[in-house]
Amino acid sequence: MRNSLFLLILLVFCTVLFAQYEDLPPIHENEYGAGITVAMSGFGLGGFYRFDLPSYFHIGIMADFYVMRDKNEFTGYDIYGYPVQVNKFNRLFLIPISLELKKRLFQESIEEDFRPHIAASGGVTFGMNYPRNNDFEFSLLPPEEQERLPRENEFRYTFNFAIGIGADITTSERLFITIRPQYRFIYFPESIAGSKNHSNFEIRVELGKRNLKKP
Repeated sequence: MRNSLFLLILLVFCTVLFAQYEDLPPIHENEYGAGITVAMSGFGLGGFYRFDLPSYFHIGIMADFYVMRDKNEFTGYDIYGYPVQVNKFNRLFLIPISLELKKRLFQESIEEDFRPHIAASGGVTFGMNYPRNNDFEFSLLPPEEQERLPRENEFRYTFNFAIGIGADITTSERLFITIRPQYRFIYFPESIAGSKNHSNFEIRVELGKRNLKKP
């Protein structure tokens, strides 16, 4: 599944490379849209709304819903060729809600169709874990793994922080696609799904629209 999402990102990137661009003056307005995030151990879907500030800054709010994989989880195949999830003992979901500050870079020297930026965000994260009912497979684990992994539902709160550098690529005067590698720091005071640290390197793709003011 993760490989399929990376191929989707590659397809989006190739699509915008061949889009027909216009030579536009720098535009700075409110923007909103949806995003998909591919992390090293899961993926997320969400949305955002940003307000324009002076000096090509944006401030906004974003919310995502992440589905995470277990630390040692992988996909195998049975004798008939069907995929089988191995070492999948948890069903972990993370919901980060964050304030974001975004700064456009080189706005006077790079055309409007390609807008590099740096973005930083911080907020709260709600974690929910529902362990799978696979007692037989769990009984085959080493004692230290059995002690690490929970068998009861878990609910936790913590903070999250993220920083990344990316680019907005215009597909029309109002619409744009964002591609941004970023690192998100998530650390729970108490373990959830067998770990306190759920930080990840991510690649975020956004489909956005700008609220252009009428002349």
